[in-house]
Amino acid sequence: MHYQFPTGFIWGSATAAAQIEGAVAAHGRGPSVWDQFCARYPERIHGGATPVIACDHYHRWRADLDWIRTLGHTGYRFSIAWPRLFPAGDDRFNPAGAAFYDRLIDALLAAGIAPNVTLYHWDLPAALGEHGGWENPATIAAYLTYAERCFRLYGDRVKRWATLNEPGWSTLNGYVTGLHPPGRRDYRAAIQVAHHLLVAHARAVQVFHGLNTGGEIGLVLNMSTVYPATDTAADRTAARLADGILNRWFIDPALLGRYPQDVLNLYRIQGLLPQCSADDLLAFQEDTLDFIGVNYYYPHYASADAPTTAFAMNTSGERADQGAFSIAGLFRFVRNPQGRFTDWDWEIAPAALYDLLMRAQHYRPGIPIDITENGIGLSEEPDAAGRIDDSARIAFVRDHLKVVHRAIADGANVRGYYMWSLMDNFSWANGYKKRYGFLHVDRDTLERRPKASAWWYKGVARDNGFDD
Repeated sequence: MHYQFPTGFIWGSATAAAQIEGAVAAHGRGPSVWDQFCARYPERIHGGATPVIACDHYHRWRADLDWIRTLGHTGYRFSIAWPRLFPAGDDRFNPAGAAFYDRLIDALLAAGIAPNVTLYHWDLPAALGEHGGWENPATIAAYLTYAERCFRLYGDRVKRWATLNEPGWSTLNGYVTGLHPPGRRDYRAAIQVAHHLLVAHARAVQVFHGLNTGGEIGLVLNMSTVYPATDTAADRTAARLADGILNRWFIDPALLGRYPQDVLNLYRIQGLLPQCSADDLLAFQEDTLDFIGVNYYYPHYASADAPTTAFAMNTSGERADQGAFSIAGLFRFVRNPQGRFTDWDWEIAPAALYDLLMRAQHYRPGIPIDITENGIGLSEEPDAAGRIDDSARIAFVRDHLKVVHRAIADGANVRGYYMWSLMDNFSWANGYKKRYGFLHVDRDTLERRPKASAWWYKGVARDNGFDD
């Protein structure tokens, strides 16, 4: 079968500043919470890895851009490092840091590659982290100062912006599992942080539209479809609740202008409702995003049988190191007995991506959708001849693109696919073992080497489709 995509469909890849740039003290950049977290708690990061060097993209960006062009990508999603522009998180601006993105954006456009820019991909300035981070409403004001400066600096050239990357994931791992900065387990703080992130998003949308620079602005959400573990009323209720906590709490304010009532009721009963003002809630309703970014990796299966509360994640890539997510009395996630799993215990389930895309269509028919991340982490090294035959990645992307094609045929307005990631990078708590890239990065030399998937995807982009 031939899978042909709409004219103008964007074929790209995605990265994040903290994961590839390195040069954490170059030209006035301030430290981020991730820099501090890795230095303070090396035991929490696989192999004690840090983002200090990462892929050294800050110094090697021209060569990396040559690879993006060579591989035929028509779009590139990247993030701006907040600490490069505002090293202390206050209103003191660093022109040298901003100039880096001027050069990158101009070069992308000259090469015919459309930039897709995310303002916040988790690298909060450390000075803000030390004053409460996203728990502190002052961080919202600091973020808006940063966002407005970016819009004014680059808005004449960047026409696709995202306010935040995965506010649900950064909240979950920062304040529930404790795997990410600030490494806490505090439900009340988690819900307050989630609220502040969503308010920051809504107000940034207002600022962007008020400047009339052209282009569009959206929100990137990691949405894991939640299915009931069994077809029982109890498990269906558990799945609905899990979906509300992980997905709808973030989707509904952005697309419907309000929080989901069932989750509000739960938080009210538990005494966990966030502090919020009428102006906060009004911001959700007054203006709205222009598109939604969907990051998808795997689904969940929820069981009502949750006797204990437990959180764990596989960060080693060892199959025996299984994850856990359970909230006593509410729900726990269980493995799909028919599922196929990566070494990091993530189920490979393309059909769930179709369900997510149609869900966005149901929320707001015709809403533009970008698949801003989708990919598979593997543990891989070159063979004796220096080749990386990542056929598992090719199969993963091909199977997910099939369901994207089906969703488009069924009415979803999907405009582009950005595979995670352009290159192997610092993968947060997974360190450098978990490799996602089209480009293999040698950790000793930082040499980039294209994998088989890179050449396969180049053909897909060239033909705007593929044969199965």
